[in-house]
Amino acid sequence: MTLNSYRVLIVDDNPTFVKTLSLLVQTVLGNKLSQLETASNGEDAVEMVSKNSPYNVIFMDVNMPGIGGVAATKEISKEYYRATRVVAVSFNKDLETMKNMLFSGATYYLHKDDLTLEKLVEIFDF
Repeated sequence: MTLNSYRVLIVDDNPTFVKTLSLLVQTVLGNKLSQLETASNGEDAVEMVSKNSPYNVIFMDVNMPGIGGVAATKEISKEYYRATRVVAVSFNKDLETMKNMLFSGATYYLHKDDLTLEKLVEIFDF
């Protein structure tokens, strides 16, 4: 399912990664990007999702201070599983971490070293 308009949330405590991913998302979506917001931790992400209509895609870092990606994904997926695609992003390639994110509701696990325009096109073509 390809949409005409996307609302995207990037949740990561690394400002450099947030900036890089933001630029790549803007490049891939172009004028189909209606809203791009960021949060630096899981608590803020859960609050933003609960106050706004669902985001189409949320890029969720796994390891953050406070509520991490697993707990935040689980909370968001309880309410918005059908409307929101959560993409786990991490430098961690540990199988247990991947399983935890996927079982919590993430639909895709993206290793940060594998971040390319092609991968993002694949993610947004759902």
